[in-house]
Amino acid sequence: MRYLVINSIFLLFFASCTLSKPLVSKEKQTPLFWTQELRDDTQRNDFRITISTPTANITGIFMVKKIEGKWKGSIINEFGIKVLDFETTAKKCKLLNVLSFIDKWYIKNTFASDIQFIMEIDNPNFSFGSKAIKSFTNNILTINYKNKKEFRRFSNEKIEFINLKYSLIYTFTKIDTNNKILTN
Repeated sequence: MRYLVINSIFLLFFASCTLSKPLVSKEKQTPLFWTQELRDDTQRNDFRITISTPTANITGIFMVKKIEGKWKGSIINEFGIKVLDFETTAKKCKLLNVLSFIDKWYIKNTFASDIQFIMEIDNPNFSFGSKAIKSFTNNILTINYKNKKEFRRFSNEKIEFINLKYSLIYTFTKIDTNNKILTN
């Protein structure tokens, strides 16, 4: 009799611990930021880039390719001078061969953080990406991270990344294999 009472209490306890809601959410999932048309994981990806600051605009080419699980790339200005090279993973971004006038720790930290956010936003191991808020309205996918960084993909496949803390705006336009800028 004593075991019957203990077993009944034990079964009631476990029955009360069951989930009342299903584990799988039926909410509409927000799509990934990088589409196959915008970024290929096997080929080199070329973008026309404009970096806007409150006082100046810098234009050039942003080239990136995934090699051995890392995104490796370069930014070259419109005169053909390499501004910097980088390699990024979900854990860190490393800048290499940085042009001397931007080779300051605070500029490099900002660029490294921004490039990592841009390239790793869809990576589930990237901690900032999982904490960012995604929304999809009027054919614009927006990802906001603590009102410090905002990433937008427009319907014409133009991409805009805004570092709100430092008022930096990075604008990307995909360049196709014939070196034409896609405008849709």
